[in-house]
Parts: sequence; structure tokens; C-alpha cells
Amino acid sequence: MKLTSPKAYKVIKYLLGHKRTNQLRISSETGVAYGWTNEVINFLYDRGVVSKGWRRCELVDASQLLEIIALERPLNSLVRASFRLEALSVGEGEKLIKRVCEEQGVKFALSVFSGLKRFYEYYITFPEIHAYVSNEDMETAIPHGRGPIKLNLLCPDHPSILEDVKEMEGFWVCSPVQVVIDLFCSGSGRDAAIKLLEWLHDGKL
Repeated sequence: MKLTSPKAYKVIKYLLGHKRTNQLRISSETGVAYGWTNEVINFLYDRGVVSKGWRRCELVDASQLLEIIALERPLNSLVRASFRLEALSVGEGEKLIKRVCEEQGVKFALSVFSGLKRFYEYYITFPEIHAYVSNEDMETAIPHGRGPIKLNLLCPDHPSILEDVKEMEGFWVCSPVQVVIDLFCSGSGRDAAIKLLEWLHDGKL
């Protein structure tokens, strides 16, 4: 089974966001057929990722689930363009992206560390911005530069990425679960991904 297939991805995103749930609720909330939901849960159960019982299932090893996703979906495979900006700070670069996308009528959503900082205060910063965009041609619209900030434009591999977004501080940001997945799949944000997921499960977001 491929967990990043359209239906399975809906199930695992729901499971990451709801540590204790059941197959019927997952099916109802995601629109994925109950039988297919059961197949995904059984696949994860066989690998020790979830426990299950009568009318319940629980995510018990989020790290292993994220490891499986990261193997199938390394974030660098979604990068359609990567270049430096003239901006001197991440904040300045994010404002530039927002302005150009709004001028072009292009949907965008910040993720990885640009998404993380909207939900959780993390002590490590990176001079990179990751943003999903609905138009792959945005590389030509955003001015390139020689500054210290690098922009990575991502192609969304699932429709929900640009549908399930939040407006925060005037920016469109991926959902917390998507930010968790992207952080882990980036390779450099695994510790941050686990911390954000713990906050989500503790109800602190």
C-alpha cells in the first residue's frame, strides 16, 4: 500500500490530527470508504503504527508513520524551483511572495519552517522559505536576487494542501498537520515536526 495515494493520504492526515479515533469517524470525516479506511488502518496496525480495538484506533508511533511518508514523499521531489531572493530576512521574503502571488491571482501557502513559526516558537531558524503555489510558472514572476534567503516553490501533490489552509498574520499557511508532514519530509525539520505534533495532540494549537 502507498500511503501517499489520494485516499490513503486523507486517512493518514486525519489520523495524525486525531490521535484517538475510530475507522467509522475517519471514513465519515474524510469521505474515504469505510472498507478502504480499514485497509489503511490494518496496514498501519501490522507495522505497529496504530493500536486498534472495538470501535477505536489510536496512533501509537507517529515517528514511524512519518518515516514511511517521508520515504514515499521526500519534500525535494515537490520543489519546482529554488532560487535566492534579494530579501535580507525570511520575513521580508515572505512579504514579497505574498505580494507577487496576490498580484498574479495565484494561491499560495507557507509550509516547513515558515509554517511552523505561525504555530510554534522554535529556537532554530533557517534562511529558507517553502511555499506551495497553484501555478508552477511563479518562478518567472518572483524577482530573483543574491540575498541570503532561498525560496523553494513547491508543487502541491494533493488538492487538500491548498484547500485546507489558515490565514495567519496576513499569510496563507498550510494546516498544522501538513506542516508536520512537510517538516519531517524535508529531512532538516524532523525534531520540529515531532514537537509541533505533540502540541497538536495536547490541544495547544
